[in-house]
Amino acid sequence: MKVLIAEDDATSQIVLKNHLQSWGYEVLTAGDGSNAWQEILSKKPEIVLIDWIMPGMDGLELCKHIRSLSGQYTYIIFLTSKSENCDIVTALTSGADDFMSKPIDKDVFHSRISVAERIFKYENEMHTARQKAEDSQKKLETVNLQLELTYKKLMEAAHRAGMAEVAANVLHNVGNVLNSINVSAEIVSEKIVNSEISNLQKLANIVVQHSGNISDFLSNDPQGKHIPAYLFEAAEHLVKRKTEITDNLNSLIKNVRKVKEIIKSQQLYTMNETHRDLVQISEIIENAIEINNAGLERFKIEVIREYGDLEKVTIDKHRLLQIFVSIIDNAQQALTESPNEPKILTISTRRTDSKKIRIEITDNGIGIKPEDRTKIFKQGFTTKPEGHGFGLHSCMLTAKDLHGSINVQSKGINQGTTVTLELPLAEIEVKNESR
Repeated sequence: MKVLIAEDDATSQIVLKNHLQSWGYEVLTAGDGSNAWQEILSKKPEIVLIDWIMPGMDGLELCKHIRSLSGQYTYIIFLTSKSENCDIVTALTSGADDFMSKPIDKDVFHSRISVAERIFKYENEMHTARQKAEDSQKKLETVNLQLELTYKKLMEAAHRAGMAEVAANVLHNVGNVLNSINVSAEIVSEKIVNSEISNLQKLANIVVQHSGNISDFLSNDPQGKHIPAYLFEAAEHLVKRKTEITDNLNSLIKNVRKVKEIIKSQQLYTMNETHRDLVQISEIIENAIEINNAGLERFKIEVIREYGDLEKVTIDKHRLLQIFVSIIDNAQQALTESPNEPKILTISTRRTDSKKIRIEITDNGIGIKPEDRTKIFKQGFTTKPEGHGFGLHSCMLTAKDLHGSINVQSKGINQGTTVTLELPLAEIEVKNESR
């Protein structure tokens, strides 16, 4: 440890220097305040002994200069013949740490230097600790800034992910309706292909060929005699086909409207707008059956309705409809792939004791493997070759948004599936029209 002696008296300087060197200190000396200041700037001693009265810069001024420095702490001890209390106060006020009166007692001097060394070490440790604290604070601020930037990036990613999920939800719900549109279009195409139009065209050619003797041809020709009866049957057939095709086209038009409604309801949802209607749950279920009706009829699926006596409720009917459409579409596919006959889809509604509405949709289709039941609501999980695993996951999210719950039960392969949706009456505002 370095000790600087700023003392203009050569004898006192030598005595102090010998004591300090015998105690193991590195000693620097200066005969006036200016030289002492230069030594302090260049050598940076830990302890400085300052004589009060020196030529040029005196001890008080040197002390103030030392205290103006930043960085390493310097322990200052005043050496002076002054011993009045006011002098001691003046020295300590100027920045001194200790005060010793001349003549210097060796033992007292040794003890004061030891205290100085100890206090310097404490002060230096405190300075190091403060520096570490400041460095830690800077690092913490840097980390906080990085966390803030990361948070913003995560929020942007979450927003993009949310938009992707909204898009997937829209596509899935639209896809369910498009499946029904596709089935209806195929049925219309089949009915047109299998109609009597081509036979009527052939008949028209025959009639044209016998236009010169049409009366005789219709009365006496074996082929011509069957034409009036055939025309009657063909007319009946075409009228029936017209009705069927018209019904299927009306279904197509309704389903196209449903697509628009799905997109509109999802837009309202993404804008955090709540759209609620006063409806009967059974009416929403019937709308879902109607959307899937083309496929249900095509695969000869019998729909059994067991509706309980429920009040009207206020709820977002479009989002609830999407759940029913998706579940019925899944049930239809499960029934189509199953060898079980007859193919039955049962839909029941009732009010539970816990003041909830429970809707159960049960099919006797292919069922669910035991190991798949815990995965069925996970996004991306699917048992269909061309599935994307969003349907039941979307239903679960929508059910939660409606403050409800959804679960699936199945005893195993070819033993059917039951999907149960529960909605709390307290949340969906029951309305009784009789009141």
